[in-house]
Amino acid sequence: YVDLRIICIVHSVNRILTGTGAPSACCILYHRCWRHGTPPVRWGIIGAGRISEDFVTALRTIRSDSDEPLHEVIAVASSDLQRSRDFCKRQKIAEENALGSYEQLVALEQVQAVYIGTIHTMHLDHSKLAMNAGKAVLCEKPVTVNSRELDEMIACAKKNDVFLMEAVWSRFLPSYCHVRDVIRSGEIGEPLCVQASFGFRMPDDAPIERLVRKELAGGALLDLGIYVMNVAMTAFDNAKPEKVTAAGHLFDTGVDHTVGFTLSFSGGRVANLLVSCNVDLPCEAFIMGSKGQLKLPKPFWCATEVHHSGPTGVKTFPLPEADGPWNFINSCGLRYEAEEVRRCVEAGRKESDIMSHAHSRLFMEIMDSLRSQVGYTLPQDSS
Repeated sequence: YVDLRIICIVHSVNRILTGTGAPSACCILYHRCWRHGTPPVRWGIIGAGRISEDFVTALRTIRSDSDEPLHEVIAVASSDLQRSRDFCKRQKIAEENALGSYEQLVALEQVQAVYIGTIHTMHLDHSKLAMNAGKAVLCEKPVTVNSRELDEMIACAKKNDVFLMEAVWSRFLPSYCHVRDVIRSGEIGEPLCVQASFGFRMPDDAPIERLVRKELAGGALLDLGIYVMNVAMTAFDNAKPEKVTAAGHLFDTGVDHTVGFTLSFSGGRVANLLVSCNVDLPCEAFIMGSKGQLKLPKPFWCATEVHHSGPTGVKTFPLPEADGPWNFINSCGLRYEAEEVRRCVEAGRKESDIMSHAHSRLFMEIMDSLRSQVGYTLPQDSS
C-alpha cells in the first residue's frame, strides 16, 4: 500500500512535468486501495478445464461492501492456446489474457496468486513452476498423487517463502464451519463415530477417462476419497488414526473403482467410509456423538444444510446467487477457499490454519496406505 502511494506520487509528478494528464494503472490501483483498504487478489489460472471455470465464476461473486471486486483474473493459461481463448470468451475475460503456455503466465509480474486446475498428475510440476516464480498457489485436490510428491511441493513453498494450500473447498463452506462450531460447543458431546459415502456409477459405454486410466492416476480414492476422509478429520479435529484398514476392487486398468475403509482413532473413535465410481451411493455423512448427531445430506461434500438430532433441527446455509452456468453442483462455494487465500496472503501467512500443510500430509499418508492395501500402485510411488 505504501509502495503504491510512493509510486503513484512519482508517476503523478512525472505526468505533470511531461504534460500527460492521464492517470497511470498504478494510480488507479492505488485509488482502489485507498478507497477500499486493499486491492483485489490478482489471479493467474493454470488449466482451462471445467473446475477452473467454476472457480473463476465463483470469484466474481466476491465483492467489497462498496461493490468492488476483491478478486481479479489477470490471465488464463492452457497448453492449447485456443482452449484458453475459448475459456476467456465464455468468462468474458479479454482475449489478450489467454495464454498458450504456463511459463508465460507465471512470468507476469502482476499475477499474485495462481490457481492450479490441471489433472493431479501435473500438480507438482505446475505448482513448483508458479512457486519458483514467487507466486502464491492454491492447488486443486488431490494436491499430488502421493506423499513423496507432496513433501517436494511443500519444500518448494518453503524455499521460495510463498503461500501454498490444497483446495479442499469443503473445509471453508459455511456448513462445515458450522459443524466445527457445533462440535466445539459440546452440543453432540464427544464425536465417536463417522459414516460417509461418496459414489456414482459411470456409464458403461462412456467411462470417464481420468477415473479409469492409471497414467492419469485415476480411481475413486484419489478423486473422491479426500471428501469422506475430510468428514472424519472435521469430527475428530484432524487427529491421526491409529489404524487404517481397507478392502476394495480394481478396474482392469489397475486403478480402484470401489474401496471401503475404516479409520480407527484413540478413545474408541472410528470412521467407516466408502467411495466408488462403479455404483451409486447415498452420498451422505453422519457424525455421531455421545449426546447427539449431525447429518450432512447429499451432496455432503458441498452441503447447504446441516441436520441436528436435537431441537436445533435443520440449519441452512444458502450459497450466493451467481451468473453461472456451473459445471459442478454448488460450485459457488469455491468462493470461500478463495477468500481464505486472500486472508492469508494479506496477512503474510504461508499456509492456512484451516487447511495446513500438515493436514494435506495427513490426508496423503492415509491415501498412500489405502492404495497400497488394495493393490493400486503408481509409477510415481517408486520414482
